[in-house]
Amino acid sequence: ALLDEAAALLSAARRPLLWAGGGANTARPEVAALLDALNAGLVTSNSGRGAVPESNERVLGNYATAPAGRALLAEADVLLTIGTHFRSNETADYALELPATHLQIDLDPAAPGRVYPATVALHGDASAVLAALLGRVTSGSTETSWPGRVREARTAARAAQRHAIGPQAAINDAIRDACPPGSVIARDVTIPSSTWGNRLLEITDPATNVFPRGGGIGQGLAMGIGAALGRPGTPTVVIAGDGGLAVHLGELLTLAQEKPDLTLLVFNDGGYGVLRNMQDNHFPRRSGVDLATPDFALLAAATGLPYARIAAEADAGPVIKEATTTPGPTLVEIDLTALGPMNTPFTPPVKLPAATDTRAEGGNPS
Repeated sequence: ALLDEAAALLSAARRPLLWAGGGANTARPEVAALLDALNAGLVTSNSGRGAVPESNERVLGNYATAPAGRALLAEADVLLTIGTHFRSNETADYALELPATHLQIDLDPAAPGRVYPATVALHGDASAVLAALLGRVTSGSTETSWPGRVREARTAARAAQRHAIGPQAAINDAIRDACPPGSVIARDVTIPSSTWGNRLLEITDPATNVFPRGGGIGQGLAMGIGAALGRPGTPTVVIAGDGGLAVHLGELLTLAQEKPDLTLLVFNDGGYGVLRNMQDNHFPRRSGVDLATPDFALLAAATGLPYARIAAEADAGPVIKEATTTPGPTLVEIDLTALGPMNTPFTPPVKLPAATDTRAEGGNPS
């Protein structure tokens, strides 16, 4: 009965959207088939990237909280979500508004309705549930203008981000141009990853989409080494910041010892850039965000790693191409001071509690 109800709502939808989370990665053919059957658009979480290749014009991608994504969600009349947790940083700290008609598929029976109300909750494996829906839905109700509207939102979201990240767009483009679709892009928690690495850098296969789900810094290099050793002969790229790399600096010795085909891109801004931006936004001073940063050329030499440096947009293409086509590892430093700042500094969607004057309440100010 629930499948029939969900299928009826999808069949009648005029402006349908799908949202793929990590649970959709085992149901890629079914997601693609339903997307085509409904003439729908696809939003993804970070974990669901590549469930349908991001080269597909129906895919908005991980841009739900971008202005273009919010506008598209506001226009949609039915949303089907597939195996997503609705993480705080993918819902603007849960402030993102979803269509009133929300159908939710999840393997966990407690998940539907936990974060957002679900009109119809479908419990089960995504591939089986989607296959059952495909046998029930009928196409033809979608507005003829809707696919074009999805393409407009897709283009607008990417154009806005390219402008926001400024010179780092050249790094994004150089990575994608140099790497085949099967290359793993392992992304540590750092500003380039949180902005364009998790969105603009095109992913066509979820197996290549490697990042720390828990958000702790420093894991990127170790994950990248494992991925590179698991896919010999295919270049792997790691995106890391200087602060995050310092947490697991010893993995450089693993990199030098195992010699995988791995390009380590170290974005050097001399500290914890995201914390610096947060403090600049909320406080009159900085504390604990400016770090002692090594000379990466000397560090690479000490560990026996080839070294290159990017200090201008024009450097990005040739440096990354050479690093990814040369067998073995290379450490590439991106000098962010020389490259220049983003047009829009990145800060995560965090909220600070309002200050309370304890004296006014009769409390002890100490």
